[in-house]
Amino acid sequence: MSRLNAIFIALGSLAIAATPLASSHAQSGDALANAELTCREYGVRAGTAAFDTCVNRAAWAYDRGEPGLATLEAQRVSDARNICLSYGLVQQSLGYRECVATEIDRRAMRAYDIRYTPSSDRYGFYYDVNGNLRDRNGELIRAVPLTYRP
Repeated sequence: MSRLNAIFIALGSLAIAATPLASSHAQSGDALANAELTCREYGVRAGTAAFDTCVNRAAWAYDRGEPGLATLEAQRVSDARNICLSYGLVQQSLGYRECVATEIDRRAMRAYDIRYTPSSDRYGFYYDVNGNLRDRNGELIRAVPLTYRP
């Protein structure tokens, strides 16, 4: 065996061994138990794909110390599950799983809206969303006309 082959085998073995470590998210037993209870309280039945998704999302939130976010995730999965069942999809089908994932993502985008936060200079002056200059108390210093008329 040549030196080059040995290097490729060693690097390949390292890559294979490191792959599960990079994608795993360890969750505590307490977080998993609380997540299962929360998901059941929101009507997501055990043994379904929606339940697994709900438990993973809620346990992640419990591990971060945010029980409010865990209940929000459980509510989001429950709503997605109910919508997909109302379409007449079978729970063990691939279409149902795709529907649940799509509905969860759709609701997650609405929950995390981007909000404009004005930044100020060292004197406290800032520009609002319309381009007007305001002082640190929000008083208008210089207005920008909404329409330009030459």
